[in-house]
Amino acid sequence: MSGIRFGVLGPLLVEDPTGPRPIAAPRQRAVLAALLLTAPRAVAAAELADQVWNLEPPAGAAGTLHSYLSRLRTALGPLGDRIRTHSSGYTVDLVGAELDLDVFRGLRDRAKAAAARGDLDSAAASYTEALALWRGAPLADVPGGPWRDDAVRYWDEQELLAHEELSEIEVRLGRTTAVIPRLRVLVAENPFRERPAALLLGALAADGRRAEALAEYQRVRRVLVEEAGIEPGEQLKAAFHEILREDDDRPAAPRLLPADVPDFTGRDDQLACVAEVLTAPEPGDPAAVVVVSGPGGVGKTSFAVRVAQRLRAEFPDGQVFLRLGGLRAPRRPGELVAEALRALGVTEFPGDPDKRTALLRTMLADRRVLLVLDDATDPAQIRRLIPAGGPSAVIVTSRRRLPGVAKQVPLELGRLPADQATAMLARIVGAERAGAEPAALERLAQACGGLPIALRICGARLTQRRTRSIASLVARLEAVGQRLEGIDSLDDDGTVAYSDSGPDTPAGSDPERSALRGPLEESYHALSYGAAGRDVDLARAFRLLSLIGGERFSLPAAAAVLGVDEFDADSAVEHLVEVSLLESAAPDRFAFHPLIQELAREHAWAIDSGEARSAAVGRWTSWCLASAASADQLFHPNRPKLAWEAWIPDGGPKLFAGLPEAGDWFDRESAGLLEAASVAAAQGDHATAAALPLVLLHGFRIRGRVEELEEPLRAGVAAAIALGEPELAGVQLNNLAIVHGALGRFDEAIATFADAVPHYESAGLAERVAQARINAAITVAQSGRPAEAASRLTASLAELDALPTTPLLPSLQVSVMLALTEALRDSGRPDDALRIYPRLFAAAEAVGDTPRLAIAWGNLGKLHAKNGRAEDGVGCIDKALELHRSIGNRDGEGYALWALGEARAALGQTEHARCAWSEAREIFAALGRHGYAADLAQAIAGLDDPSQG
Repeated sequence: MSGIRFGVLGPLLVEDPTGPRPIAAPRQRAVLAALLLTAPRAVAAAELADQVWNLEPPAGAAGTLHSYLSRLRTALGPLGDRIRTHSSGYTVDLVGAELDLDVFRGLRDRAKAAAARGDLDSAAASYTEALALWRGAPLADVPGGPWRDDAVRYWDEQELLAHEELSEIEVRLGRTTAVIPRLRVLVAENPFRERPAALLLGALAADGRRAEALAEYQRVRRVLVEEAGIEPGEQLKAAFHEILREDDDRPAAPRLLPADVPDFTGRDDQLACVAEVLTAPEPGDPAAVVVVSGPGGVGKTSFAVRVAQRLRAEFPDGQVFLRLGGLRAPRRPGELVAEALRALGVTEFPGDPDKRTALLRTMLADRRVLLVLDDATDPAQIRRLIPAGGPSAVIVTSRRRLPGVAKQVPLELGRLPADQATAMLARIVGAERAGAEPAALERLAQACGGLPIALRICGARLTQRRTRSIASLVARLEAVGQRLEGIDSLDDDGTVAYSDSGPDTPAGSDPERSALRGPLEESYHALSYGAAGRDVDLARAFRLLSLIGGERFSLPAAAAVLGVDEFDADSAVEHLVEVSLLESAAPDRFAFHPLIQELAREHAWAIDSGEARSAAVGRWTSWCLASAASADQLFHPNRPKLAWEAWIPDGGPKLFAGLPEAGDWFDRESAGLLEAASVAAAQGDHATAAALPLVLLHGFRIRGRVEELEEPLRAGVAAAIALGEPELAGVQLNNLAIVHGALGRFDEAIATFADAVPHYESAGLAERVAQARINAAITVAQSGRPAEAASRLTASLAELDALPTTPLLPSLQVSVMLALTEALRDSGRPDDALRIYPRLFAAAEAVGDTPRLAIAWGNLGKLHAKNGRAEDGVGCIDKALELHRSIGNRDGEGYALWALGEARAALGQTEHARCAWSEAREIFAALGRHGYAADLAQAIAGLDDPSQG
């Protein structure tokens, strides 16, 4: 524990390791309370003033508020730097569980989750701990007003809800002796609130005091009628009728659920969500229907059984489990209705389907029965089984989504996250064995793709072979090279692993059907020709889409692979998602589960010709290249083009509406673009393998991700040589050297620039030779030798000035001048650098080189600020900031804001500096440059405490 606490559940509380930090002034308490209640959101100054002065701030409130904040920081002592000023207002920084409200929320959420999974003791403990945080009335010593009173009302309500929830748990635990007195207090303090009264009736009845419970109902009803003029609501009536029906002569409630799977792991949030949905309806409400979908082997049946077992107490009239047969042997609705009636004790029923359905719904009308319908094929199969209304409920499992089921709550189960998959394996093989090979266990979980059936097969094999190491099993799967085949072979000898047909059905019971491959093959073979009325071969689409890799892909990418328009591609992809052979990974993004992808590729190699497969992949890589080239025209419109580039497919001038749209597309597709480059190289498509790195470089560069292009650029060099294109080979080597420099491998970069020179010379390109030497000189500067770099660059600029004008020459002159100004500055010759800037600006504007123009303005601003002309520096840096933002260069924007903060701080403009540095810190944190973010945080802290600067 840090020893730091903030509290609002009672009088305002601030503590640090030295003890309490009392805030004496009421207005300062109001300021701090307002910031704590809205954390982590920033509170605008105007909004904060309204809260402090109760919507009537005085004239000059902004200055007074600033004074309050300053005094508050002083009163808080070491915690004063937690009060932050941003461009959008003020915040208080909280770390972890320092605020009692956050602790309360966390404990209450933990209690709800524990209750949902049936762990009532843990739920009660968490509720008790949460309620112990109350030290009195919330904000008891904070001046009153609309905002404060609203907050108090809200948190009083949350406390009351937590008391009710705890009481309900304690009633379910049978702790009636302890809970009845507390419920009487709740009822007395809240005479018109029905939930405490309903809980009290249930507790009295559970304690054997039925007569007292009935008398309590009449008393509460009399209060409601006489004092509020209303009759009891459904919740209170249901509690009353539950007591009355205890003597009903009804058949025993069916308990037909299969046994819970002992190694079930994870999915706590989804279990809690489904439990809440199934138990929410009251008599008269529509019946709750949850449809759990997902691919074969993902654990739908195990999930449904676990939910149902945990909710047994919530459905006292029974739980009925029906196997619907799935795709292999779907059962008829009439047969299923008859089985449900027999489970409920009905031995004779009508032969007419409608009358039979009406009888089932009558049987369920006033009962709390949970129906588990396992492995449904379509909505028609289950419609007759759905109750007409609550409180009965239904949970359905299916390998396909069932959009035709009315008023359902859909839940799609996907692969287990890596930590949960590893934990599941550990439960199967045992803690000692898992602890001996933790890294191998994680690799095995990854090889299984988080699919529960695959995890069970591998875990069962390890359990049977006690002397076999986990690492050796991983090596076997990796040696096979096809994880689906490798895992499936482990189940050949009848390894006990539960299939989606039910958690008590051994997969080995059917030798023709393996637990892992069987359900996936069924889903594949069930694919029909045509989707949504369109002429699309779904099986072919499934096979060909698997060829482009496991990363997320978009609808246009799918259309390219399939060679159809986007409408047809959408029909195919949506159907594959509906039958759980594809995952909807994000809005308009799709992905294969790795084991399903292997299945699809097996069928592609068996059915589709090599020519058809190559054509599909080629259409995709061509689409990637054309689209990336269109984006590159927006990212870097003045990049000198090679004559060789004329063949690159044109994505169309209106593929992107503008730079922001192109940038968003690039961010979404970047993983696929990298994959396309490697696929093109592997297929021997030298032209695409050489072209893609050219059009990707600038997009990755402005996003600070240029290192990801190292392998594509190496492949691009080889492809250019294979094509007999020396200029292209030189350009690829030049770009590869840039990557080496970005990774800090300066000597390697300088050598790679030198490698480009012979290729340029063989092509007779003097300007390209000069470019390679310029880039080498720039790298010399980056390696910490600015004086040597300045000498090299001065010579290179003279060399360029002597060359005849070419399309590339002006851009090279801009590059060398920009580098030269930096080298002169860093070698202690600022005046020499200043003389170059006018020519540099004119040249960059002439060629439209916005990225370098922005860098030049920023560098000039920093130079002015360093030389005591901070006011001039601010103007230059503002221009740089505007230019970086215009092209979406977040990296450059962060550096410009950093420099702007330094200039503002030099002028004594502390708040402006704080805002600039805070914004820069957020940018670098988002880019993953946490070292820079930490440096900026230290600079911000130094504004208030110079000793930290």
